[in-house]
Amino acid sequence: MTGLASLTWLIGTQALSDHILARVNELVEAGTEYAEACAKVTDAADASEAWAIAATRQTWVRRHDVDPDEMPVRSLYVLERTATHVVVAYTDVDQAADDTDDGDRANLQPQWIAQNDHSQGAEYPFDALDMSFELAAWEPFEHLLPTAAVPAAGTTGVGE
Repeated sequence: MTGLASLTWLIGTQALSDHILARVNELVEAGTEYAEACAKVTDAADASEAWAIAATRQTWVRRHDVDPDEMPVRSLYVLERTATHVVVAYTDVDQAADDTDDGDRANLQPQWIAQNDHSQGAEYPFDALDMSFELAAWEPFEHLLPTAAVPAAGTTGVGE
């Protein structure tokens, strides 16, 4: 999923606007001019760069061009976002890569076993998301409200 139009459809104008404004404010607080920060964040969000769009309650899936032997995790769920990274939990590890979940017989590489803990998660840098994953789903808190109108599958959600 790429582009601001796709993100708008996925979570709605208000939620996306709030998210982008938060990223702009982070850059402004770090010393970037407001107009430059706006351009940088919107360009990055339109290009689906993780530092601009990664957020809590997102699911990221392994890109089709990534070798499963190099990245056995098929999907990640973002538990928390900070200014420098996300905290993720593995949600779908290839069976061939991890047939015992953890322990001495796990086929998962040792540096990845901690991220298979769904209760705590592990820090994941934005560039690691960009290298191997793409955004698949985003469930902003607004969608949990009983009055939220979420577009039906196969529609644009605009004027329908």
